[in-house]
Amino acid sequence: MLEPIRWAAWAVMRVLLSLRYTVKVVGTEAVRNRPGPYLIMPNHPAFTDPPNLLVRLWPVFRMRPLFLESNFRNPLFKPFAWLLRGIKMPDIVRASAEDRRRAEGAVGAVIAALRAGENVILWPSGRLSRDGAEHLGGARSAADVLAAVPGVTVVLARTRGLWGSMFSWADGQPSISTGLVRGLGLWAANLFVFAPRRRVTVTLEAFTPDQRPAPTREAVNKWLDEWYNADAPHEEPVFVPRHFLFGPRTHAYPPPAAAAHEYDLSKVKPETRAVVAQFISDKLKRPLAPDETAADATFLQLGMDSLDAMDVALAVEQRFGFSSDTVPTTVGGLWAIAEGLSQNAPPKPPPAGWFDPAPDDAPLTILGETVSAAFLTQAVARKKQVIAADDLAGGVTYEKCIVGAWAMSAKFRAIAAPNVGLMLPAAVACDLAFLGLHLADKLPVMLNWTTGPGNLAHAAKIMGLTHVVTSKAFIDRTQVQVPGTQFVFLEDVRAGLGKWGLLRKLLAVRLFPGAVRAGLLKAVSADPNRPAVVLFTSGSEKAPKAVPLTHANIISDQRGCLEALDVKRNNSVLGFLPMFHSFGLTITGLLPLFVGVRVVHHPDPTDSGALARKAAAYKATLVAGTPTFISYIFERAKPGELDTLALIILGAEKAPPALFERAKSAAPNADVIEGYGITECAPVVSVTRPGQPRRPNSIGPPLPGVEVCATDLETKAVLPRGRMGMLHVRGPNVFPGYIGYDGPSPFEELNGRMWYVTGDLAAVDESGEVIFHGRLKRFLKAGGEMISLPALEEPLAKKYPPTDAGPRVAVEGVETPDGRRIVLFTTEPITVRDANALLQAEGLRGVMRLDDVKQLEKLPVLGTGKTDYKVLRAMIT
Repeated sequence: MLEPIRWAAWAVMRVLLSLRYTVKVVGTEAVRNRPGPYLIMPNHPAFTDPPNLLVRLWPVFRMRPLFLESNFRNPLFKPFAWLLRGIKMPDIVRASAEDRRRAEGAVGAVIAALRAGENVILWPSGRLSRDGAEHLGGARSAADVLAAVPGVTVVLARTRGLWGSMFSWADGQPSISTGLVRGLGLWAANLFVFAPRRRVTVTLEAFTPDQRPAPTREAVNKWLDEWYNADAPHEEPVFVPRHFLFGPRTHAYPPPAAAAHEYDLSKVKPETRAVVAQFISDKLKRPLAPDETAADATFLQLGMDSLDAMDVALAVEQRFGFSSDTVPTTVGGLWAIAEGLSQNAPPKPPPAGWFDPAPDDAPLTILGETVSAAFLTQAVARKKQVIAADDLAGGVTYEKCIVGAWAMSAKFRAIAAPNVGLMLPAAVACDLAFLGLHLADKLPVMLNWTTGPGNLAHAAKIMGLTHVVTSKAFIDRTQVQVPGTQFVFLEDVRAGLGKWGLLRKLLAVRLFPGAVRAGLLKAVSADPNRPAVVLFTSGSEKAPKAVPLTHANIISDQRGCLEALDVKRNNSVLGFLPMFHSFGLTITGLLPLFVGVRVVHHPDPTDSGALARKAAAYKATLVAGTPTFISYIFERAKPGELDTLALIILGAEKAPPALFERAKSAAPNADVIEGYGITECAPVVSVTRPGQPRRPNSIGPPLPGVEVCATDLETKAVLPRGRMGMLHVRGPNVFPGYIGYDGPSPFEELNGRMWYVTGDLAAVDESGEVIFHGRLKRFLKAGGEMISLPALEEPLAKKYPPTDAGPRVAVEGVETPDGRRIVLFTTEPITVRDANALLQAEGLRGVMRLDDVKQLEKLPVLGTGKTDYKVLRAMIT
């Protein structure tokens, strides 16, 4: 049935191409005298050599082509790919383990077809020629296929005459779509039949197994390069007039352009270059020559193909914590990823409705006592408002949020376990999955994928997890596994949502919003004292502990923040902290949805350049994050990109004074405030107030409804104002207690009331503001005196502030039987003598000194951006 259709399609294409190309094929008869099956491998001078070769060779060989998947998606090419039984090869544009698996599967399909006696055509370089010559570099497909099917006859095809067309690189980067539109216009202008023809010659030569080299990548690629370029090391471009009567008859082609770097490689540290070189050397299984470590050394020159490049890029991303939208092609591109200099794609423009004025200026209010009630009540009241956005989902209205969360809840309800893991970056999909779990009456357990498989397995065991909601794209990029659980991929959930069911839900929300709200709330618990989420402590000091936060904990903390900060409805939030971070969950994740303030998400908190561009594009007015991540944004932002920011909230770690100074130029219109929070307190305890002068070491007064006090470390007595001691917190935001933890109680009774013991040293001054001194475990005792490790670290951090590559200094110490040992860990070449001299200049003397300096390539950090002192402590001997 398909055979007549194939012949008809071939005839049409033969006629159409003959109106523009005159093709001569040399060597067909000689090839036919050799036994099959045939593996046909052409060079690739232009986008138009595949259709011309297929039209000329298909009647003779009936070969199956290996095509990029994008050809199967293109409506113009898809029918031909299907008719020819094309084999799909993924377009390798970003580092992806899944793409690697599918690429290997495509090569396997080629091997299977040849073993079945079918003929196959593939383009071994996998890329268009850039300079009129064929360079296979490290391409592996030809060698892999020949090693697996050694008995095939190889048919090499050298195409000449297409270099210089608008579909080649001879005149700059070509575009298929632009070229087709332009070509159709020129074809019509030539009255179809009078178009000047481009003369093309295709030379075929067959090689049996005894006539070709051993099937290794190096030998096969060298042989192919020599054969393709035998008649001309670089083919001269040929110009064919566009019109049979008018227009130029000649054209001057530019020389091949060298790739320009889009980033400042002067910022790349020598240690980073060395690590990247080691990754490449390990992949190639040989040492690198000096010229192979240069920034402009291409993977092609190194002998690496796209899969090798993808492997190395993934390794660099996982080692350094930064990511890129594309697979680099040069050593310098890997440096840029490692240092966080790689420029990802610009954010998509804000969706329609993003800048619509708020329908009213009513005070921000949370209209419910549970997560489900707070969300649904606000959403039903403002269902047409665009409330959230990201690059993948675009903009979503409250109406769509209700439908999405409702539809997901039906799928999540089928999970038998009451607790369900959730592991996604900051995104609309994460918001909807979290709300969907609540509407399914499940307890979301937020998993921090940066803590490693051991801690993830620990979390899953404590919470009895059987399923984790995540996405295929996320797992593909991070390669994270949660032992003992099954992944529920949102892509599969979405595919299982019938269009009719979604339409019915949409109509119900649109026509009967009150009834929908009532029905959904009826199906879930209304108890505000039940756990609403389980988070885990950061693990910067010890193994992470499971922290359940109740609905009342979260909503009381959010209400306190609204009262303290006086946020207005016309604000828009830039949210990038993942929901496993307590700040990312309650403040930049749920709070905007609960009060009707727009939030735009970005999934990578280290992608500081893109975050700055997104803040500019969406005109964000409020951003909240750790000082580390905010400093990255300041460093990468271009002038004017952060001008719309009116409020920057810092938390989760102490903000260095230099950051406040930097904000004056990076975000000149922003009020920068600092808060203090703990996961166990949902998380905000205190915050400096907007518009108030900043006081040294102050983290502001406590939120309304929250009480704080400091106690003596030995007697446990409550200290008077101004005295430093252990900070205690009491209020409706304090969690009920850890899950699965058999250590000391986190609560202490003071004057007949229970208080949470924070583990932090602080004082409460006369005005009621909290003066922060640091973690108790960040203090050592020597000579009867308390030694503050943060106090030692601060002057050094001031001189060597963090960059977008991470912190540059950290001080850690331990008490040993032989006395204390305090070590400066740094990425800089600092001696103990110079470091202690700096401390002395700051007035730190006696026991306030360093004992050693250890230089590291990169300081360890947690997924939250905090320095991982637990790892540093383990390095002290």
